[in-house]
Amino acid sequence: MPFRKGVCQLLALNKFSIQQWMKTFDAMIFDADGVLWRFDNPVDGAPETFNALRAMGKRAFICTNHSAWSRQQLFDKAVRLGIIVEKNEIISSAWALAHYLKERGFKRKVYIIGGQGIVDELKDVGIESIPIKERPLEGASLRDQVLNMPMDPDVGAVAVGIDQYFDVVKLTKACCYLRNPKVIFLATNQDRALAVNSDLFIPGAGSMVSAVQAIANRPPFTCGKPNALMCLHLMREGIIKPERTLMVGDTLYTDILFGYNCGFQTLLVGSGNTTLDDVSKAQKSKDPMMYRQIPDLFLPSISDLLKFLPSKNR
Repeated sequence: MPFRKGVCQLLALNKFSIQQWMKTFDAMIFDADGVLWRFDNPVDGAPETFNALRAMGKRAFICTNHSAWSRQQLFDKAVRLGIIVEKNEIISSAWALAHYLKERGFKRKVYIIGGQGIVDELKDVGIESIPIKERPLEGASLRDQVLNMPMDPDVGAVAVGIDQYFDVVKLTKACCYLRNPKVIFLATNQDRALAVNSDLFIPGAGSMVSAVQAIANRPPFTCGKPNALMCLHLMREGIIKPERTLMVGDTLYTDILFGYNCGFQTLLVGSGNTTLDDVSKAQKSKDPMMYRQIPDLFLPSISDLLKFLPSKNR
């Protein structure tokens, strides 16, 4: 029988119980898309809640699998939306990938399928990358494009993230590099899709990673959530204590599993990719490891916490 783990709906508790629960953590790790903002707009009340929790003395970090933007761009967006946060309190999967290579002493070039965020983060740690602005040659067959495709012998890694210009030429080139077993295969993240609204989804980085993996015939090392690598530096340096940290996310297989892998409490919010129906399906799953994706707590939106916070902190 699969292990059944319960999920507490916070709004079913009284105000005193919720306030007592808030004393059980000192730090909060927030996902971004679907939790704090949705594309260019804030989730209603989310910036105010984030700021109020900081005013209570909670440490607050943003940890996102969004790799198309650099940490500087994510910081600028957070500030524009009214979120009080420092740049070094934002962790992205592109940042995690760059620092993973830096810690390995990587000295070669990286071929990128992805956005400018990966390029910028690699540059910040002194790692060179292959330009990502390649486009198919108009009118040329795939065979001709492959035969005339420039290959750099100094490439030592292939990094794959979300790429709005993903095509068969990039896929072919990445897999040509990965035929060499010494070339490292990295993924920023494996989010399968991003919700535009309740009826519309766009492909996430995971769809592009899966395409490369299928042809390269080997799995990548994934640097973003649910890999605990993303917050390892915070734990190593004693900035956060896992048993006193809350992970707030909107996706079971990235955010909630990440929280489990790190030893955090987990809070799922319904303002993004996942509903309570999805949690119920996970609870009924025959997969014996699915319990790791069941959140400890649920709220329709992080802003629902605001009314339980001291008025002086709002």
